[in-house]
Amino acid sequence: MTDWHFLVDRNDYRHTRTVDAEPAALADGQARVRVDAFGFTANNITYAAAGDMIGYWTFFPAPDLGDAVQWGRVPVWGFADVVESRSDGVNEGERLFGYFPMSTELVIEPTGVTEAALSDGAPHRAALPPVYNRYVRCGADPGYDADLEAEQMLYRPLFFTSFLIDDFLDDNGFFGASTVVLTSASSKTSFGTAHLLHQREELTVVGLTSAGNVGFVERLGCYDRVVTYDDVASLPDGPAALVDMSGNASVVRSVHERYGDDLKVSAVVGITHWEDRLGSAEPLPGPAQTMFFAPSQIEKRHQDWGPGVVEERLAEAWGPFIEKVSGWVTIEHGSGPDAVADVFAEMLEGETSPDVAHVLHP
Repeated sequence: MTDWHFLVDRNDYRHTRTVDAEPAALADGQARVRVDAFGFTANNITYAAAGDMIGYWTFFPAPDLGDAVQWGRVPVWGFADVVESRSDGVNEGERLFGYFPMSTELVIEPTGVTEAALSDGAPHRAALPPVYNRYVRCGADPGYDADLEAEQMLYRPLFFTSFLIDDFLDDNGFFGASTVVLTSASSKTSFGTAHLLHQREELTVVGLTSAGNVGFVERLGCYDRVVTYDDVASLPDGPAALVDMSGNASVVRSVHERYGDDLKVSAVVGITHWEDRLGSAEPLPGPAQTMFFAPSQIEKRHQDWGPGVVEERLAEAWGPFIEKVSGWVTIEHGSGPDAVADVFAEMLEGETSPDVAHVLHP
């Protein structure tokens, strides 16, 4: 099998290429994993759009092609198999779930190896958030179900973010808001968050979406109201919180102008509308936008609750969610670099239907 990397121009996401890759030599303490499958969602476009701001390009540096282009590899969540190991306690043939590049293989330096998980201790990843460096060992994961791998790839990392958004808002008393407005309401992170918020009787959960996605969003049943981007004036009165997954500057401004000082918090989570992120330099009415960074909430809760409690509470919330979400989308599978390139381009242009999800097999 030919090894390859899918590369993205960090300054022009439409400029991509696939290059052959020579298998890296394995040193003592390292393991080689072959990427078997990964999910690709609008969240991965956010990884590219926020790549320099948050460091997503740093996880898997692109090879030097000797040209003037600043190439990068977009991270994805998926499954891989250990095909060669020179690391004690890491066995050939075992399956891992975690953060991988859009490539056929990855060499890791296992550290912190336990029965349940291990981390990549590669020096260039040392300063990055631990949650992204951790790989779950499927053979010891009580929540692993081989029949639900696709759902795990597509939903679990995003639902973890949803869980932390819900917790962050609750941890802060919802900042005094009685309404929570979620943009990109058809996105998986948004409807995962809405699913959790909808269980809180004191809140009104509103999904903002495009006119073409209204039917899908309403069928989800986790929003109290669905409002189109051109009808922001109809948002409920009273104190509100904005959780923005879109990164669309004009949408954000319209919500800020609708609420003014009644907007109690404006949290930025995603950048699904990556081309619309630049807006007017004029200050926004109401609160300044704040970047929600999931690893920071994880670290806070580890300190508040002690080790393992975040994971326990996430597992309790995950079961009911995955049962509910199973019929919401059709999962389409694709194989090889051409399929990867096609799905990347489709997602970049926002052409993927909200009721379709993609699993790719290198």
